[in-house]
Amino acid sequence: MQLANVGILSIVLFAGCATDTADLPAAQSTWHGARFETVVSRWGAPMRSTVMPDGRDAHTWVSESAAGRAWYPSVGVFGGSRGVGVGVGTGISMGQTSGELTRCERTLFFRNGQVVEQSWQGNPGFCSSFRLN
Repeated sequence: MQLANVGILSIVLFAGCATDTADLPAAQSTWHGARFETVVSRWGAPMRSTVMPDGRDAHTWVSESAAGRAWYPSVGVFGGSRGVGVGVGTGISMGQTSGELTRCERTLFFRNGQVVEQSWQGNPGFCSSFRLN
């Protein structure tokens, strides 16, 4: 019975780590109207910049992260004056297990130093992590 509860808890915790692609528009909306200085303070210097024909400044930031997850099962044995117990669990490592890179490229268009338009390309789950909080 206890083992079944651990399995259910593991599924619930893993489901909580999943990112809904609907988070991307929410993340983008946090940057609308942001000042250029605010964006640079969070993301660093842009990778490329240009001035559009209509006078808007366009700046692009690119971020990459190792993709892949690995499951690590674990068994713990513990004891004390009241007896011995056994625990079973799993862990998720967010590391470079597959060798693939996840990429998010964000181009923000500025007028008078404020974001007026945006174009985001890449993995929606990864891109949604670039919200302004």
